[in-house]
Amino acid sequence: MPSFSHSIDVSKPPSEVFPWLLEEDKVPQWTSDLERYDVDGPLGTGTTVTQKLTLAGGLALAMEIVQYDPPRGAATAFETNGVKVESAYVLDGGDAGTRLTQTMEAKASGFTAKMLIPIVQGRLETKLKADLERLKTLLEG
Repeated sequence: MPSFSHSIDVSKPPSEVFPWLLEEDKVPQWTSDLERYDVDGPLGTGTTVTQKLTLAGGLALAMEIVQYDPPRGAATAFETNGVKVESAYVLDGGDAGTRLTQTMEAKASGFTAKMLIPIVQGRLETKLKADLERLKTLLEG
């Protein structure tokens, strides 16, 4: 059950950081390998977001927002190739700044999926760290 997290400190309040985590016009600006990002309806718990990534020759994901608590946090979940991935964002701070932490956890349901996780985990961790750093640059630039 691999999991990892990464935090960034942003010199903006949580109310200015939170919209960048899930809004359709903002996520593509800081997320690498993202070809499409479509939100099906108003953002909230239960909303589905369809993502198309250029990774692995093209990967389409239907991600569900499982927690939506602006500006304190949000969580999403999706399943692909026998792996269920849960991602959570937690925003701590006030007017002077925000500590944004993203945590991801992957649970494999089959042998092949369990074998693939260690192969892709390092690349995924590197990608997510770089994406959060890109978000910080956008917000503070």
